[in-house]
Amino acid sequence: MRSTTALSAILLISLAFANPGMAAVAAPEKTPDVQSIPAESLRPTKTSIAPHRAIYDMSLTSVKNGSNISGVSGRMLFEWADVCDGWAVQQHLKLHFNYAEGDESDVTSTEVTWESKDGKRYNFNIRRVSDGKETERYVGKAVLDKDGGTATYSVPAGKVVKLPADTLFPSAHTSLIIQKAATGDKLFSRPVFDGSDENGLDDVSVFINAPVAHWQETEANPKLKTNTLLSQTAWPVRMAFFKPETETGEPDYEMNLSLLANGVARTMQIDYGDFSVTGVLSDVETLPSPGC
Repeated sequence: MRSTTALSAILLISLAFANPGMAAVAAPEKTPDVQSIPAESLRPTKTSIAPHRAIYDMSLTSVKNGSNISGVSGRMLFEWADVCDGWAVQQHLKLHFNYAEGDESDVTSTEVTWESKDGKRYNFNIRRVSDGKETERYVGKAVLDKDGGTATYSVPAGKVVKLPADTLFPSAHTSLIIQKAATGDKLFSRPVFDGSDENGLDDVSVFINAPVAHWQETEANPKLKTNTLLSQTAWPVRMAFFKPETETGEPDYEMNLSLLANGVARTMQIDYGDFSVTGVLSDVETLPSPGC
């Protein structure tokens, strides 16, 4: 099913947050109501990614007339670690689909990637299983230089994708989102390669809304309300994903994301046109330093 494939791909793009070269970010001081202060005062001047392990509860948000999906539920475990020479991301997503005619389906996606801290090298290993049977597998490596790059797949064997000169890998892309958000930029577009299908390349348009501070004060989940990882400025971010060969001008899918200044995603909503799915953070913890 195309929609479940797209879901796994977009979650990898949206949650592989990383940036090797940013300095530390301080939690914003106590301020008046966010609505009464200018957006500029909420922007941290320095930012830093926090390696972390997070759990998200997934659920169906909305369905348009004509869709055969009646329910979606599940959970995602996401781990983003500093491994000295790069950023290692592991993600395990399990979703249960209910359909209008009464059928059900279980879809599991396991994704393991590594990206060098200079954003030039990327390894990926992605496996998707539907009702106990493997439906997709993508394994390979990609490299970038000033003139572009190449992604070489070992699964499927012999597949090669040429990458444009301005391509980013997922961690570098999210790093750029945070940098632009911190400086007040609102809109940019770049091609992003993640290896999530046989092409692995999307043109991604990003719109960054005004920052929000102290959202944590209204958090109902006791695990999150006092979690120091979450004492950060957040930006509402909208991303639209286009296949490079598209001629319709319409995105394959879109995402709304609440992105914190340290790279933690608080919430996400993925819109596929005929239905949308929401992921809500239920728990998050800091990963230990590698000591390098």
